[in-house]
Amino acid sequence: MRLFLFLILLITPFTLSAEVLRVVILGSGTPRLDIDRFSQSILVEAGDERLLFDTGRGAAIRLSQMNVNLSSINHIFFTHLHSDHIVGFPDVLMTGWVYQREKTLNIFGPSGTKKFVENIKSAFNEDIKIRLEKPEELKMPGIKTSVKEITDGLVYKSKNVEVHAISVDHGGGVEHAYGYKINYKDKSVVISGDTNYSEELVNAANDVDILIHEIAAAPLSLINKSEKVRGIMNYHTTPEELTKIINQTKAKFTVLNHVLLLGGITEDKVLKLIKTNLDKDTEVMFGYDLLAIELTDRINTYSVDYTK
Repeated sequence: MRLFLFLILLITPFTLSAEVLRVVILGSGTPRLDIDRFSQSILVEAGDERLLFDTGRGAAIRLSQMNVNLSSINHIFFTHLHSDHIVGFPDVLMTGWVYQREKTLNIFGPSGTKKFVENIKSAFNEDIKIRLEKPEELKMPGIKTSVKEITDGLVYKSKNVEVHAISVDHGGGVEHAYGYKINYKDKSVVISGDTNYSEELVNAANDVDILIHEIAAAPLSLINKSEKVRGIMNYHTTPEELTKIINQTKAKFTVLNHVLLLGGITEDKVLKLIKTNLDKDTEVMFGYDLLAIELTDRINTYSVDYTK
């Protein structure tokens, strides 16, 4: 009888997970060095598929904290090639191989992604050569990469999952930047990447279940005084713009990500600025590292830091 119950417990979570869309914020921060907010990386678990969006600082560490083996990551999608979105890529690439990744790592990203990946692998040529020999004898397929430089539209499709790229306007000299929409059965999530207000993103996120959107805010006095701060606000999304985006998309649940708060402005102040002008009462919250947003017949949020 005990054996039967044990087998039921083993089988049940797997069966349930097949219907779940779960988004985990691995890094919710910016290029700033912050032990609580690593830079950008988001894991999307759609049934039994794991899709990694950006590989910012500490992405591999955060995956370890949620008990995800790096060898299970076989698909990476870059929003753009700013360092805070890709600086953790060598760790995911090499450590995933060391931990017995056996399949080709599929990478999707804007123009320049192929050269970036080639350069990273070239930098590790000596290490790769050594690890192919005894005593490790790692297998060559696990270090292979397949890179697709994307444009707007469908970039990945499997049995139940579709990933669509959305051109966004990051500004600041970035020529190619993308958000992504992930459809899993009847569920959907949109990841904005770095952008200011984007009509393309708004259209893609119409009635989306979960909207993960960047946010940047500063006191008006600081914006007026500092040309640099004005520039930063111009190529990120302000609370006023985000309110407009939520109203237009009618997103069911919005998580604020890539959190950039300058001049002492607080999260509570930003939430108040957003919620005061929403057309209807809808859930908006600040993301944090290892926040999981789970979508089944309802939306649940919780921490997946299993080291505490």
